[in-house]
Amino acid sequence: MRELEVEVHDPVEVRASVVLSAVPESAATARRFISDICNAAQLGENTCATAALLVSELVTNAIRYGGSRAVLEAMAPGGMLRVAVRDDNPALPVVGHHPDLTAESGRGLLLVSTLADDWGVESVEGGGKAVWFELGISSD
Repeated sequence: MRELEVEVHDPVEVRASVVLSAVPESAATARRFISDICNAAQLGENTCATAALLVSELVTNAIRYGGSRAVLEAMAPGGMLRVAVRDDNPALPVVGHHPDLTAESGRGLLLVSTLADDWGVESVEGGGKAVWFELGISSD
């Protein structure tokens, strides 16, 4: 009997979404969800850690400022991870805001703009918006 060896050289393509209630605990649910996606797609520890941080920030913003449920969508086609968080509030976030050093909040989009390879905000059909980011896949 021969043993079968399987090697994975390229990340696995994964696509998934989850609807999150407008409660603070949804940020933790979103972190677990994105960690599961990253692990399933074999994206590497650094990519997974960064994605979890950014997802937590975006979901917190969607719930706090969007005032509605959030829909988290993640896909990992070859070479990158793309994540979008949609909410029902059409008001676009203020970009470029720099909070005081002593402020306890207000740094979410600053983190996203610093850590993501690309990111943006889009109005969605039927109202609401989606804030998205992309991360290149690290080889760690």
